[in-house]
Amino acid sequence: MEMNCRAVAAAVNGSILQAGSERNIRRFVIDSRLAADGDFFVPLKGEHTDGHHYVQDAAQNGAIGCFVSRNYTLSSLPHGMFVIAVDNTLTALQQAAAAYRRHFALPVIGVTGSVGKTTTKDMIAAVLSARLRTLKTEGNLNNEIGLPLMLTRLEAETEAAVLEMGMSGFGEIARLAALAKPTVGVITNIGESHLEILGTREGIARAKSELLLALPPEGAAVVNGDEPLLLPHTKNLPCPVITFGFAETATVRCRGLEGTDGRKKVLIEQAGYPLLRLELPLPGRHNVYNLLAAVAVGRLLHLTDDEIRDGLAKLQPTAMRQEIVTLPGGVRVINDAYNASPTSMAAALDLLQELSGGAGRIAVLGDMLELGDMEEEGHRQVGRLAAQSNLKALLVLGERAAWIARGAKEAGMAEENIYHPASHAETALLLQKLAQQGDYVLLKGSRGMRMEKVLQLFQGEEK
Repeated sequence: MEMNCRAVAAAVNGSILQAGSERNIRRFVIDSRLAADGDFFVPLKGEHTDGHHYVQDAAQNGAIGCFVSRNYTLSSLPHGMFVIAVDNTLTALQQAAAAYRRHFALPVIGVTGSVGKTTTKDMIAAVLSARLRTLKTEGNLNNEIGLPLMLTRLEAETEAAVLEMGMSGFGEIARLAALAKPTVGVITNIGESHLEILGTREGIARAKSELLLALPPEGAAVVNGDEPLLLPHTKNLPCPVITFGFAETATVRCRGLEGTDGRKKVLIEQAGYPLLRLELPLPGRHNVYNLLAAVAVGRLLHLTDDEIRDGLAKLQPTAMRQEIVTLPGGVRVINDAYNASPTSMAAALDLLQELSGGAGRIAVLGDMLELGDMEEEGHRQVGRLAAQSNLKALLVLGERAAWIARGAKEAGMAEENIYHPASHAETALLLQKLAQQGDYVLLKGSRGMRMEKVLQLFQGEEK
């Protein structure tokens, strides 16, 4: 980072309790165990602990500076550490990140949406990396804590940034966008996540569209043109709007798919460009939308179609997003365990059918959280889809997932093929009995269900 502790203190209007090293900060960290030489430690107060207890540990690990809350008294100041008192350490992190972001004139692509934002972020970053040194969101650093940390990882050599923006309520995307100052805003779709808080899909669309309101006139909005709830939010924007999808009205349009299930080519048309054939880097119709968004952003930043193709060939998807794991016994697991909603469950069941062909299919589905008033119907809907997926077995895990089982049974799935194990361990044991060589197993549920634990137990990696 081209920023030292004194500059941080000025950016956050902090009080310097103790001066220390004037050299540039290496990075910001919120976990004292990860602190190393040159880092700046931000102690955050959580549900179970307070990061202020670990300021000394961060200093011992090499951190050269830290924030402390004005209402917290340290027993002693760490020797040689630059200590800055602030009203709120999280707010100070955000202020420092925003100030640092202002040093950079570069394209920043903000990506949000109910489903597919991580995969879309990965595809866009892969495309841009064919020409530009691109920073992309790592892991789940997409919230009020993670996004500022990503901003502090910008470097003088960075030529573009692709930043994922998550949210659970109104105003959150607006706050993230105020920090990141995106030049391009991408919205993948509108699903059912966070209905418990936002009430309706229209409410979700309004919350996601806060990203578009933050775009500058010289920027661009890139939105799913097949989602009618998004289109009203593209009116009267100061910047150009690019839509993507299958609809004939889409700016970047999928005209069709060619090839076998395993290796599909997407035919992409856009006015002013020749017809483009691209291999779909990840299976599933839903990934066509993610690909179209990546093409739209690549062309906005003037990459050639050859560069777009080369970048996609080097795509490195984030873990637990439709990750295909082949086990020693010949069973293939679609590890899509990171999160779930009715929309993404439907896409995952479609993917299971597409990949498995004539092989045996087993779906292991967990609770979907934050669905609000549609909680029961959303789970039943997934059960009905599961019943139409020609499954060898359906395993449901969690209290709410009982509705999935009920929906499947009501839609005609044989009761003897529906299982409701009581734990991850019991689910893994059942899988070991049911799964045979060549079978495909889909693993999916909300983040709170930790469905990946079933795979770890199935593989014998966790006791």
